[in-house]
Amino acid sequence: MHLNHKKSSRIVNRITEIQTDGGLPKTGQQMSWYPFDDGYYQIGHPINWGQRFVDNGNGTVTDMATGLIWVKDPAMAGFGSPMEWYMALDACEMLNFAGYNDWRLPNVFEIASINDYGRYNPAQDTSYFAPCPDQWGVWWSSTICAPWTDGAWAVYAYDGYLTTYGIIWGDQCYVRPVRGGQS
Repeated sequence: MHLNHKKSSRIVNRITEIQTDGGLPKTGQQMSWYPFDDGYYQIGHPINWGQRFVDNGNGTVTDMATGLIWVKDPAMAGFGSPMEWYMALDACEMLNFAGYNDWRLPNVFEIASINDYGRYNPAQDTSYFAPCPDQWGVWWSSTICAPWTDGAWAVYAYDGYLTTYGIIWGDQCYVRPVRGGQS
């Protein structure tokens, strides 16, 4: 069997596994802000998935929708202050926390995935995630900005807004390490 055919079969199987009533997985958006946005089609996280986040009791939180494991309170893992991007990358890779040593800086999609866009100040659920020490703080991602390669994508803790910060200009943002998935 040709490799491309095998790959397409896996994709079709995976799509079948994650379908919901609307044909796409729900994003967690609770209300519609614009016509035809996620909340318009499918409000909230799918009920049959159960609880979205699980506190593992060891300083980590598992996202049941993505399978990613997050540091619940970055300050408890030594990330209580903002840092430059290259330092954040290195610090995450060297982190040994909760019995794991495969931590990394999340990509932009991962760090944005824990936002609940029905919330603000902060945009993350504080039942599971310690808020950013600075209400107006920004979380780094590992994703470089394509049109501005001296910058990386980041997410405002206050409202989940995506922005870019300089990686060689000394800009500093907060860090929430993640493990699992693909870097």
